[in-house]
Amino acid sequence: MKHYTKEELELYRHGQMSVLGRVTCASHLQKCEECRELLKELEAEDDFVKELRSSLLLFESVAKELPKAKPQTATP
Repeated sequence: MKHYTKEELELYRHGQMSVLGRVTCASHLQKCEECRELLKELEAEDDFVKELRSSLLLFESVAKELPKAKPQTATP
């Protein structure tokens, strides 16, 4: 059985395959646990990246609200 690559599954996920390609891939995914698992991993990676972006935006908004710290001078 031919397995789909990460790149091919990314195209499938984002609707960038031809109609025939999507139908063929969907049919394959119904039968192939290995490709379904890879598809789940790709989806999990996307979720992780979304969470990171969200956390970064939250951090940036909180950082803007904090008062600016004054540089400390060294005492002899």
